[in-house]
Amino acid sequence: MSRTIRFSSSAARGHRWTYYPQRGRSRNNAKDDCSGVRLPPALRYRDFRVFTAGYLPAETGEYIHFVIQNWLAWELTHSAFALGLIGFCEFAPRFVFGPIGGVVADRMDRRKLLVISRAANLLHTLVFASLVYFEVIQFWHIVVLVVFMAIVSSFSTAAQQVLIVSLVPQEGVVSALALHSATHNLTKVIGPSIGGVLLTLIGAAPCLMIQALTILCMLVALFKLPVPRTRVSAAKGDWWKDIAEGVSYLRQNRRVFATILTTYSNGFFGISYAQFLPYFAQEVLHVGPSGYGLLVSAPGAGAVVISFFLSTLTRLQGMRRLLTGASLIYAGAIFMFAISPFMIPSTILLAVVGSMQMSYRVLARAIIQEECPEHLLGRAMSLFFLDRGFGSLGAIGIGSVAAIIPVPFAVAGSAMACGVVSWILPRWAAATKASV
Repeated sequence: MSRTIRFSSSAARGHRWTYYPQRGRSRNNAKDDCSGVRLPPALRYRDFRVFTAGYLPAETGEYIHFVIQNWLAWELTHSAFALGLIGFCEFAPRFVFGPIGGVVADRMDRRKLLVISRAANLLHTLVFASLVYFEVIQFWHIVVLVVFMAIVSSFSTAAQQVLIVSLVPQEGVVSALALHSATHNLTKVIGPSIGGVLLTLIGAAPCLMIQALTILCMLVALFKLPVPRTRVSAAKGDWWKDIAEGVSYLRQNRRVFATILTTYSNGFFGISYAQFLPYFAQEVLHVGPSGYGLLVSAPGAGAVVISFFLSTLTRLQGMRRLLTGASLIYAGAIFMFAISPFMIPSTILLAVVGSMQMSYRVLARAIIQEECPEHLLGRAMSLFFLDRGFGSLGAIGIGSVAAIIPVPFAVAGSAMACGVVSWILPRWAAATKASV
C-alpha cells in the first residue's frame, strides 16, 4: 500500500510524492539509485532529466535559427550597423519587459508560462519560415520578428531559471545550473555547426522548419513534468511596486548587487561581439557559412568542457573571486580574438570566451540563488538577465563606432573596457560596503 507524504525542502515543497516501502523511494521525482555509476547530482532526479531531454533539441534549433537570422540580415544589408541593430532589437526589450516578466514568474505557474512562451516561439518560427520560403523576406521583417521573440523571452527566461532549480534539492542547485549551462552551450556547438552546413545544403526555409520540430520536443517535455504544487504569490497589487521591491532588495544586498553589476558590465562591453561574427567570417577570416557556423560554435565548445566540470560540484568556495577572475579572462580573450587574422587561433580564443562566459554566469546565478529569498527569486533572476539587454546596447554602440573605425578595433576597444570595469567593480563594492 502506498501513502502520500510531503517534504519541507525547497526542491520538494508542494510536490505530491508517493512512497513505496518495498522500493524505498518516490515515484515522481525520486533520486535514482545509481549504484556503481557516478552521475552529476542533478542528473539523479527524473524531472531534471525530462526537462533537459526537451531542452537539448529545442536550444539546438534556437542556434540554427540564430545562424539563419544573422546570415540573412548580413546578406540583405551587408551592414555592420544592421547586425548591431539586430542585436539591439534582440535584447533591448528586456529592459522594459524583463522586470515585468520577473513579477509574472513570481505570480504564475512557471510551467504554464513556459508552455505559452514555447507556443509563441513555434508561431514565430513558422512565420519566419513562410517569409523565407515565399522569398518575400526583408530586413524589417527580421527586426519585427526579433523584437517579438525578445518580448516573449522576457517573460519565459526568469520562469525557466526558477523552474530548473525547483527540479532538484538545494544540494543539487549548483550542479543543475552548471548542467543546464552545459546543455545550453552544447547546443551552441551543435546548432550553429548544423545550421551552417544545412544553410549551404538545403537553404534557410527548411532549416527553420527543422527548428519548429525541435520546439515541439520542448513542449512535450514540459507536459511530462508534474503540475507544480508550489505556492506562488497571489498578490494582485501594483506590479511596479513589486518591481521596486526587487530592485530595493538588490540595493540592500551588496553581494548580489555587485554580482549583477558585474554581469551588466560583461554584457554591455563583451556579449555584443557575437553579433559581428558574420563580419569577421567574411571580411577578416574569409570563410563562408560553414566557417561562420564554426565560429558561432566555438564558444559553446569551451563552455561545455568547463560546465561539465562544474556540474560535478555541489558547492564552490570563493565564488565572488572566481567571478572576477572569469570576467577578466573573458575580456582578454575577446580582445585577442578581435585582433587575430587567422581562423584556428580565432576559434580557440572564442572557445576560451565561451568557457569564461559560462563560468561567470553560472557563478552569478549560484550567488543569487544562495542569497535571494524564494518569493523574490523570479524578480532577481529577471534583473540578472537584463545583462543581455546591456549587450544589445553594446551591440548598437559597436555598430555605430564601426561606421567610423574598423569593426575589429571597435570590438577590441570594447573588450578593454570590459576588463577595466571587471577589475574596478569588486573593489568599488568592497569600499562601499566598508563605508556603510
